[in-house]
Amino acid sequence: MSFDEFDEDLVGEEPVKSKTPATKTPSAGKKLTLYFMSTIGPGEKKEKLTVNDANHVSDIKQTLGNLFGLDPNDFHISSGGVTMDENSQLKDYSVSDGDDILLIPASTAG
Repeated sequence: MSFDEFDEDLVGEEPVKSKTPATKTPSAGKKLTLYFMSTIGPGEKKEKLTVNDANHVSDIKQTLGNLFGLDPNDFHISSGGVTMDENSQLKDYSVSDGDDILLIPASTAG
């Protein structure tokens, strides 16, 4: 009898495994792997982050603030010499997979 119960448990677990998707693709935007470099404080710090280019710059700054231990209001992010606007989406800028993005202190950003 314990074998029958065991078989029933296995049958119950099968559908759960088959429902797991192999990959999850976002409905809007594409994923980019970017390297964020902080020039704030002593020493240069670099973090690799995969982001969706449909994300707003303000959301990315919030995540970076957590990663680097900084207040998002204390820095801007810049790519190719252009300071990104917080209300814009990442895809509004010419950012490609593998690019370096700088975190610069808010006082020096223009």
